[in-house]
Amino acid sequence: MAAELGDRASGDAAHPLPVLRAAPGGPALDDVERRLVALLQDDGRTSYAEISRRLGVTERTARRKVAGLQSRGVVQIAAVTDPEVLGYSSMALLGLTLGSGATSEELAASIVTLPEVDYVAVTTGRFALQVEVVCHDAAALRTLVDTSFRLLPGVSGVDVLPYLRLHYQQARFDRGRLETDHGVRPMQLDAVDRSVVTQLAIDGRMPFSDVAARLGVSETMVRQRFQRLTVSGVMKVMSIANPLTLGYEATAWVAVRLAAGGRSLDVAERLTALPAVSYVAITAGRCDVLAEVVCEHREDLLSLVDDEIRSIDGVADVDVSIYLDLLYKPLLPHQPAGG
Repeated sequence: MAAELGDRASGDAAHPLPVLRAAPGGPALDDVERRLVALLQDDGRTSYAEISRRLGVTERTARRKVAGLQSRGVVQIAAVTDPEVLGYSSMALLGLTLGSGATSEELAASIVTLPEVDYVAVTTGRFALQVEVVCHDAAALRTLVDTSFRLLPGVSGVDVLPYLRLHYQQARFDRGRLETDHGVRPMQLDAVDRSVVTQLAIDGRMPFSDVAARLGVSETMVRQRFQRLTVSGVMKVMSIANPLTLGYEATAWVAVRLAAGGRSLDVAERLTALPAVSYVAITAGRCDVLAEVVCEHREDLLSLVDDEIRSIDGVADVDVSIYLDLLYKPLLPHQPAGG
């Protein structure tokens, strides 16, 4: 049954999701849209009737607003989960140094189209671009770096920061509620669980009846599995958004190097407790722990780094790379070559 479920679950993975990118000078979100994004970050499967009631708009307006946010690339509603569940066992952050004549904006727009790329940030600091890549295995990662990045025109250097463990994901950016919202952590799943997650990674609002039909199981089983997966923190179906679009002007990667005797797991766990931290990976290479932080203003970022991150036991040094632009794709399930 496991093989059968896996075959059925990957059928729609070839349909790409839109790139969620900040649009400087573009139309700002109105008040209803901001409240809608926050509501769908809490639960991406909230019914249109409930959205209508909570926001004080008609159900027709609720449907139109949700469709508009997705078509404009502001949000995508999908399952957030451990990438390994979707078939990716090898991840890394690539720091790209650019040669003369290359522009970071053009390269970012080109790089984000690669299927293995889910995240391209134009950043300050030592790297013009930082690119998160997700690969099926270590061999695929090595091939990607050697053939798609080291030979890329305009790129003069590639620094590879492999993830030893993706420790924590928090894709919710809702002012005032980050302290109480729990992120996604990796756990072991069986074949049915993986298949449910896979379908909802493709379309987070897919009816349970459709999920059940695709997997050849009962709708009751799908509902039970969904409840267990969300309560346990393995998966969260939500609106995935670009934080720069939502007004978080001081979003950054923070690379942490440990002091002698410091433990990566201890520092990573301390970082997950900070409300502004949205992502934590334990890494090998130039740093030991990598965190994405989401702050409204640079003063907030300064306070976070100086008062909270630097004071964590075991932290020796931090390196901050602020996002100037961000292009982001929600992660689709891995589809084997020829699948």
